[in-house]
Amino acid sequence: MPENTSPTSPQAPRETPTIPQPPQTAPDAGHVPMTEEFDRARWTLPPLVPVLIALAAVAVVVAVVAFVNRPAPNPSGSITKMLTAEQGDNTMVAVHLKFNNPGEKPLFIKSIKSEIEGADGKKLSDMAAPAVDMARYLQGFPQLAEGKVEPLKEELKIPVGATQEGMVIFSFPVAKPAFDGRKSFTLRVDFYDHAPMVLKQ
Repeated sequence: MPENTSPTSPQAPRETPTIPQPPQTAPDAGHVPMTEEFDRARWTLPPLVPVLIALAAVAVVVAVVAFVNRPAPNPSGSITKMLTAEQGDNTMVAVHLKFNNPGEKPLFIKSIKSEIEGADGKKLSDMAAPAVDMARYLQGFPQLAEGKVEPLKEELKIPVGATQEGMVIFSFPVAKPAFDGRKSFTLRVDFYDHAPMVLKQ
């Protein structure tokens, strides 16, 4: 006879025992584990030698750029003599100057001009007379020829380390008493590829 079998009931799932967790405590800065405190750093510094080589290369480049772009020494000089002659309401002025070239390349004169500031504060300017007209001015105004020196002219070359002396003539539309009572006289020599030289009296 067939055995009587009773249907088996499904077994209930077993519950996993829970393990009690220790209470969480705030980290104690005074009790950091030695392995954590002295462990290898998370980010390491780059090798020292390549860094020093890179810094040295940058320093060399900066030094070269500074040397190449350094300002050239400016020519220095002075006005050594000023002679005047009256021509109606105008005043002719002969100016003697002396200057040197302390730079590392020759200087070439581009232009020469002057400016006066009158007693009333009014300013007047004039460009130097062309060197080719110098002899005619000196003949017409002999008082300007005292201590005559060679005229300065445009395109004149001043070699490196040389001292240059010369004269220029200007004309201002003021009477001689007004010129003599001026506040200032400024002479400016412009050079090619160089800062101008400014002389005052």
